[in-house]
Amino acid sequence: MRAVLITHGTNGDVLPFLRLSEELAARGHEVTLITHAVYATAAHGYEFVALDTPEEYTHYLDDARDVLLARQGSPSPPDLLAHYERTGWFRHIRFAIEQTRQRAVKGDTVVIGRHTSGLAALIAAEACGVPSAWVALTPAQHLLLPITEYLHRTALANPLNEIRAEAGLAPVTDWNAWLRSADRQLGFWPEWFDRSGTPTDADIKRVGFVLGGQAESGELPAGLDDLLSEPEPPVLIAGSSGTILFDEFYAAAVHACQAAGRTAILVTPFKSLVPQTLPAHVHWFPRLPYREVMPRVAAVIHHGGIGTLARALVSGTPQLILAHSFDQPDTAARLRKLGVAEWLPSTQWEPAQAAVLLKQILADSSAAARSSRLGAAINPARSAELAAIAIEDLL
Repeated sequence: MRAVLITHGTNGDVLPFLRLSEELAARGHEVTLITHAVYATAAHGYEFVALDTPEEYTHYLDDARDVLLARQGSPSPPDLLAHYERTGWFRHIRFAIEQTRQRAVKGDTVVIGRHTSGLAALIAAEACGVPSAWVALTPAQHLLLPITEYLHRTALANPLNEIRAEAGLAPVTDWNAWLRSADRQLGFWPEWFDRSGTPTDADIKRVGFVLGGQAESGELPAGLDDLLSEPEPPVLIAGSSGTILFDEFYAAAVHACQAAGRTAILVTPFKSLVPQTLPAHVHWFPRLPYREVMPRVAAVIHHGGIGTLARALVSGTPQLILAHSFDQPDTAARLRKLGVAEWLPSTQWEPAQAAVLLKQILADSSAAARSSRLGAAINPARSAELAAIAIEDLL
């Protein structure tokens, strides 16, 4: 079987696809992963095709941040068309379609795309006459489909139908049906996580959390082992691997650790987002191997990214989520219901309130126990295997 995988975004969107690509390749399939060039060094054992250049990726992240900042506190939807045009995204869609068409063999190929914005996968599979699978990383990607359908119907319909015409396809008239048209819908979360909030449709194959594996592992930088070995473990502040987080996130997280009297490890690759003056107890690192670090911290403060929360669950680490946007309030609410996290929406990122909640979860020993019990039920290797089997079954 030939598998062509297409994804884009930040670590939470890409690392599961890296792991799935590894799993499919290990099962003897020919695999091509099409994604951002910056992830090329993390790809092993399969063909990697760069969707862009590192400079284009930086521009894509910065523009996404500008779009979010422009609508902060506004009920208006983002200007998705302008974002796609400024970042050359329609060109990237055409590129991914062409790369897929060069590799697809009818009867022997499956195209796998990231749910919601993985439009190239749906178009390419339809043009090549091969089955497709859409991978959702969070339940909210399905729950927000009415909004997605509205944005595509009102803002993106014309340019997307132009691309479809170039591929020899008729225009889409029913966007709701087309956005649900993949032959297999995969959900990268477990059943118990689905039941902890608004449930998703029964036809979604929920395989469990698929984590980054090797991409989340590595050696500890100098000095970090000493911090992690302190009698009172530090708190991890896990910033996004993208630039979209509002500045208030870092300020609130740092203040919370300071108010709780805790050493903090702040992680973000973007030094410009870090508060200019950090207290002596806050130590900044551009990147860290979360697989090794997460089990050794007292708690983690993060924005609600699915990869970070799943890694924290596996590690048995209580969480404070300063939920940013899109799917993150939904995932945060699910974790709170499960008793392993507290959270605040972005409109309530008050440093004092963040400090209260951090102290609360640090003092609640049962939260760590519940995290450990849930973590014991997570088997990322089995999740990747189940996803691969579901894709193989399409042929």
